[in-house]
Amino acid sequence: MTISRRLEAILVIASLVTGATGTASMLTFRRGQDFDLVASANPGTTGSTDTDRTAMVERARGKRVQADAVASATATCDSCTGTAAAVQVVYVNKAKKGTADNVATAWSSCSNCRATSVSVQIVVVRPGTTITARNRALAVNVACSGCTTAAIAVQFVVVTSKHRAFSRQGRQQLEALANELQAQLSSRTKADRLAAAKNTPASSGIDALVRKELKPVSVTPKVTIETG
Repeated sequence: MTISRRLEAILVIASLVTGATGTASMLTFRRGQDFDLVASANPGTTGSTDTDRTAMVERARGKRVQADAVASATATCDSCTGTAAAVQVVYVNKAKKGTADNVATAWSSCSNCRATSVSVQIVVVRPGTTITARNRALAVNVACSGCTTAAIAVQFVVVTSKHRAFSRQGRQQLEALANELQAQLSSRTKADRLAAAKNTPASSGIDALVRKELKPVSVTPKVTIETG
């Protein structure tokens, strides 16, 4: 294993460890052409809380790129709470084609429990690059009493004419907006969760941040919301 590969492995491990404690930051970078980012929250005992917030900046190399971001929260114990948030930024430099898949899922099967997931994926490309993008959310309650689920997937495919990137402050703001989305989805009533998600300033804030920092030629946003 080369020194650069060892450094990348260390950064990935650090991101996973930090995400498990809910204090991930956008200071972690990876290079390659296939990227998988997962935030997973699974509380295991009655009344417990599990939070996973994971963030990563990816720099794609090669003729193609594949980026997958997943936030998954599951609550299967009474009075427990699972919260997952993933933030992935992918800069595509030379690839002419690629795929981007963004998924947020939340599942509850218990009494008085809650599962919330937020996945934010931003893919930055140059003119002439073709990205096949998919953005999905799923929220399911099964055999529940007083349980709530909510999932939101936010995806932007951004075309820039120059090599533009988020500033350090911009990356921190992006992560803060994802956390704000999660907080807005944590309401106890389905009507309030759906209304908050549809009218949230956080998703529009991400759009404004993208336009301010990246000066795009074009932006293709997708927002998918599901509540249980």
